[in-house]
Amino acid sequence: MQIERIKNLNAEMQRIQPDSVGYSIMKDKTQILGFKIYSLRTEAMQILKQNALSLGAELVTPRNAILGKEKSYDCLLLGTPKCLKLLRAKIAKQPFGLKTLSQSLQQFLQPQHTCNMSNFFQTKLMSIINVDSESFYQQYNVDEAIVKIHEHIALGADIIDIGAVSTRPNAKIIPANIELKRLERIFKEIRNLTTHIPFSIDTYHSEVAQMALDSGFSIINDVSGKPENMLEILQKNPQATYVLTHTKGTPQTMQHLCSYQNLIIEIDAFFQEKLNMLHDAYCDRVILDVGIGFAKDHLQNIALISKLAHFKHFSKPLLIGASHKSFLRKITSNENKKQLESTLLTHFLALQNGANILRVHDLAAHKEMLHIFHAFQVNDTDTL
Repeated sequence: MQIERIKNLNAEMQRIQPDSVGYSIMKDKTQILGFKIYSLRTEAMQILKQNALSLGAELVTPRNAILGKEKSYDCLLLGTPKCLKLLRAKIAKQPFGLKTLSQSLQQFLQPQHTCNMSNFFQTKLMSIINVDSESFYQQYNVDEAIVKIHEHIALGADIIDIGAVSTRPNAKIIPANIELKRLERIFKEIRNLTTHIPFSIDTYHSEVAQMALDSGFSIINDVSGKPENMLEILQKNPQATYVLTHTKGTPQTMQHLCSYQNLIIEIDAFFQEKLNMLHDAYCDRVILDVGIGFAKDHLQNIALISKLAHFKHFSKPLLIGASHKSFLRKITSNENKKQLESTLLTHFLALQNGANILRVHDLAAHKEMLHIFHAFQVNDTDTL
């Protein structure tokens, strides 16, 4: 008799071929989930602890919490999906904020996927084409941009994102009429190409977004963090998809606004507020972008990519754009603007942590990286 430690438990269980009913019961036991609960009332903590233990879950509390001297404590809830689902139901009618906690757990344990956006949950590469002279990386004039659009279609881009203004830190705000002038010829060219591939417009001006949609674009990539400025456009164009980006301030001020009490919780609250606003306006075709480099320092960018899976509970596709951004130079202490290797590794890690869409400059290199990523996802080395 010999034993081997198994990494892919679900795959190995299927290989052993248990009873199908038994498999559905046992698979939840292969995973332990953890949720940090901030400022849990002492009364709620005591109730939750007892209920968790009775179901085989656990609530990790501070050592001195047993004395009950504080009004609330930060705690860590641990358990299998099955245990936590039972616990969620058990506390759904309990007082002291446990009903709200039950509702929050429901989002994580049983997310409801948006049925009309299933295509965006598959891994996509959004190829970047900048038609301006101020972009921090790879600028094209109009003629070059048109050539690049055809090249990127031939290379197999899933989405092409076109912008005519820079949103890098300290970039100037460009009026909509100048932005439209830069895009005029490109809009005419793209009218004949939108049957081949989805096009995204990178803009914070509603009039530019409308002109793009009229030209066959299907995605508004708005880095302003203010969907309220696009509501009228989205209501007029219900089939359009909106990229909701987290940021603070403007390109001139955002790098001075990197202070957060709790980065993940504050961005979560931002998304919840804006998604509620969009939902109330019947705009549910939304992609979430945590805004790498937008009002975040390099450590905050690392934290967001590491904890990206947290935002899966919104049941929206997650977009990450870290391509050649300056925080990579901060990490590597390499001032070269070209950070291809760092970009590829960062995006690989983002995919592992739940990213669905990568916004990239180097399309061919990222397609190769995706082959590697998918090979590790699909092939089960436990059989070797």
